[in-house]
Amino acid sequence: MSPKNKSLSLVLTVFAMSAFLGACSKQEAPEEPQAEAEAAAEAAVDAMSPQDERHELMETVKEAAQVLGPMAQGKKEYDAVAAMQALEVWQDVGSKFGDLFPEGSEGGEAAPAIWEDREGFNAALKEWQDATAAAIAANPQTLEDAKVSIGPVFGTCKNCHDSYRIEDE
Repeated sequence: MSPKNKSLSLVLTVFAMSAFLGACSKQEAPEEPQAEAEAAAEAAVDAMSPQDERHELMETVKEAAQVLGPMAQGKKEYDAVAAMQALEVWQDVGSKFGDLFPEGSEGGEAAPAIWEDREGFNAALKEWQDATAAAIAANPQTLEDAKVSIGPVFGTCKNCHDSYRIEDE
């Protein structure tokens, strides 16, 4: 489930519980709880800070890497469908990620170099996007094919993290 969908689900659950409790205490529930809940959920997700959004998106990248990594290393049987799904997660994140570094959003695991060398950061992000697109286009059906197409994607991750990420300690 994407971070936005998780947030939407949480807000919908809270709203539904509030409506239920209101009905139990003989207060009138809103006439259109679903529409109001969806609007509240969207507002909650929109209110996320860029740092939180970046973190949530990178968690999905990490989850996809945990699918691909063991397969690429031969530690887990290769599954072409799972590999493509993981690559599609990376592609989705890559399409959103660059917009989450506006001026004034420094912090978290984002290194100051992102804002000091924006051109270099944008180039590193584009390399990841391009490597991911190439891996998807290759549609690797075997472990051997995957090593050739997915390996460069992992390489772009490492290159970007080396320059633009502050490691957790």
